[in-house]
Amino acid sequence: MLEITDFRDFSISNWYDKFKHISMETIMIELPDELLKRIQADIILADDSEEESEPELQNQDSPEPLSAEFVQTFKNAMNRLNNSAFVKNNWHAPIDAKMFSFGNNLKVSNIEDVILYFTSSGVIQDDFSNIKGIPFCIALRKWISLHPAAEFRCIVINNVLRGITPRDWPTYYAHFKEEGPRIIEQLMSFYIENIKITFPRENYIFDVVFQYPDRPIVVDFGPLNSKTNLYAFSWKEIQPLMGKDVPEDLPPVFRYLETDIGIMMKADALNKFAKCHS
Repeated sequence: MLEITDFRDFSISNWYDKFKHISMETIMIELPDELLKRIQADIILADDSEEESEPELQNQDSPEPLSAEFVQTFKNAMNRLNNSAFVKNNWHAPIDAKMFSFGNNLKVSNIEDVILYFTSSGVIQDDFSNIKGIPFCIALRKWISLHPAAEFRCIVINNVLRGITPRDWPTYYAHFKEEGPRIIEQLMSFYIENIKITFPRENYIFDVVFQYPDRPIVVDFGPLNSKTNLYAFSWKEIQPLMGKDVPEDLPPVFRYLETDIGIMMKADALNKFAKCHS
């Protein structure tokens, strides 16, 4: 179970200032109580709609209006980001609400988009319901067009980069075979120069995206535990490594699909078709 220190360390409001020089532009706005209540009220209404009749729903109190100060702060942030942003809260993006976005991309242009995605996301709902003692924020991130093949999850164990996996797993990308050694070299150098020791944990994951030609940028940090999606790796193989020291110059393993397998379960891809560079 995550402790309050885990939530604090992995909150973007805590780590962004240290790493903004290697991350995408992000504007954080504290989530006001009236907006949190509105989002939570919408969640309750959605949950109750299957049991209650329409007249009963119509009797619900109107949501508390948002303050003019917050509305203006939000508009100023969107203007600074050219009225196009990717949104998350302190810890998570509402990835499970993609179906409600135009183009399946979670792009936001107004506060109504944020409310829709946050209300529709079970991941965000869990955060708002279970995390206490840390102020919630809306993190608006500069919209950039990303190719799925440029996104990677990096696994750090005892302050050593041990694993690299495509986030778009299991999808076959032919260029990984040729470019694997270069990807390892770039991400290892990037980690050592910019993240190692600076991040206040020994075991964690961080996500990066390559803005070509060759510049990695940090997307997020997260805990390393059994609930973390490790994509091409499994917790069963990662957990035993957490108690073992290895040389700091040991190259990480880059695991990807070696052949085009079409639609296949993750476990089958891991067991039969994964290729490792190290």
